[in-house]
Amino acid sequence: MFRSVWLSLLLVVSTCAFASSNHIYFLSEATPPYYSLDESGKAQGVNVDLVNALKPLLPFTSSLEHMPWARAYQETHEKPNLVLLSLLKTPKREDKFQWLFAVNHMQAELIRLKRKDVSHISSIEDAKRYRVGSVRGYGAATYLQQKGFEENKNLALVADTSLLWKLLYMERIDFAIADFNTGKYEISDAGYNPDDVTSEYVIEALGADLFVATGLETEQDKVEALKRALFILEANGEYARILNKWGLEPSLAN
Repeated sequence: MFRSVWLSLLLVVSTCAFASSNHIYFLSEATPPYYSLDESGKAQGVNVDLVNALKPLLPFTSSLEHMPWARAYQETHEKPNLVLLSLLKTPKREDKFQWLFAVNHMQAELIRLKRKDVSHISSIEDAKRYRVGSVRGYGAATYLQQKGFEENKNLALVADTSLLWKLLYMERIDFAIADFNTGKYEISDAGYNPDDVTSEYVIEALGADLFVATGLETEQDKVEALKRALFILEANGEYARILNKWGLEPSLAN
């Protein structure tokens, strides 16, 4: 009973925390190089640096929160004043969000352990013979399901990237879908050696730009203020500096 009451109170506090009308909450999942904790427990990454650079340029207060991807996506879709700092723009999502600024281009690849002996993959159909992993709620997961992959058969869906790489290195899956460049950060953060993996196949259909985006409920004055601040960072070179610091290249879509 006490646990039930505690969970109810926690839900109320969480809901109230996102209720301020003059505050923007930037949301990020804990995935490097966008967001992770250093050895002292301090947050670091592209999204941390970006939020710090945006704060003095915005006419309202702001803060950065991290939460599991599926929850962050749903909260931003349904509520105002929440901003996802790294959302892939896909046709299915296009009308559900307001797209503020292109971050960088992501390329989805089937990544495997070098020591794992698999037949050559030349199409997504070939991959159906194997067990493929993705993060639940990711566009890649939806794509695989649309292509006929079935959970608990040849598809494994997990809550976050650390679990994805754990499954791969434990050989519970044959492939993980990820961008190879950013995936190396995730692998290191999960405690594994990125030199142990290789990209087997690029899924061209999943190549897309990663955007800063907010839900349709966010007021237009805040949307315009966010856009102005982001383009200021692009114009003065600060945005490129942040990405380059973390080994990424700016998108050409802006």
